[in-house]
Amino acid sequence: MSHKKLFSGSEIMVLAVKDILESNNIAYIVRDDIEAAISVGYGTLGRAVHVFVEEQDLEKAEDLLRDNNIEE
Repeated sequence: MSHKKLFSGSEIMVLAVKDILESNNIAYIVRDDIEAAISVGYGTLGRAVHVFVEEQDLEKAEDLLRDNNIEE
């Protein structure tokens, strides 16, 4: 399985993305660079939370985000 990045943004926006994906039975992985940076004593700027989906689900997931007016 190959995962592709679907979205990068704030923790709050990622909550909305996760809700949409879960409602449509699309599996995802979240990489939280904010938590990782805090754990080693650094800060981070910008879009620090990333959502990945399996390659075969990417197009459907992108369409769902577009339909819900969620953009990076």
